[in-house]
Amino acid sequence: MYVSCPRYIKVNTKMNKLLNEINKTRIKIYYNLNELTDITGLKTRALKYRMSEVKKKYTYIPHLLRKEGRSWKIHYTLIIEFMPKYSSNTKTIYNENWISTSTWNPKNNYSIDYHVQLVYEVKSQLPEHKIAYTIETDKRGVHHVHLMSTAQTIDLANAVEIVLGRYLDIKKECMIQTTKIYNKYSLFEYLKKASLGGAILQ
Repeated sequence: MYVSCPRYIKVNTKMNKLLNEINKTRIKIYYNLNELTDITGLKTRALKYRMSEVKKKYTYIPHLLRKEGRSWKIHYTLIIEFMPKYSSNTKTIYNENWISTSTWNPKNNYSIDYHVQLVYEVKSQLPEHKIAYTIETDKRGVHHVHLMSTAQTIDLANAVEIVLGRYLDIKKECMIQTTKIYNKYSLFEYLKKASLGGAILQ
């Protein structure tokens, strides 16, 4: 079954713009406090309050948190410390409830459009959930996909295997790995290193 992308999927353009801004830069290791506004959805005042707690906790770990001049350098692994404790009305790619992640890497090379179509078909299997994806090229020059979902790990795994199984012998022609997300902020930093493009589908 071939799923027409525009017919079934509503793309949130605001979220896509944010994702593209994230993807267009190389991996960012340190953030200033004011850069966390868009990431967390929190106001500057709330972030400063949270900072007072974080600096007590990490004051003796300078590779994670240090002050340069009047600005704090906050390691990306500490972003989780600044996230809202309750659900925020301001949704960003960072504070979305991403639960699972999947990667597929085929034996043979297929076009970017081919992989995008597969992602849309996976999304059609999970209509109540959001998916964010990026497409990269491995050392062989073969395109592969990383995606995140708000679906449970087992549901995402089933959706990916159903879709890829329509076109490939997934035991011989494609490596698939689907797992629970344990640190989504580290995952974001990894994914944005070499992305050829991506989007958020909801």
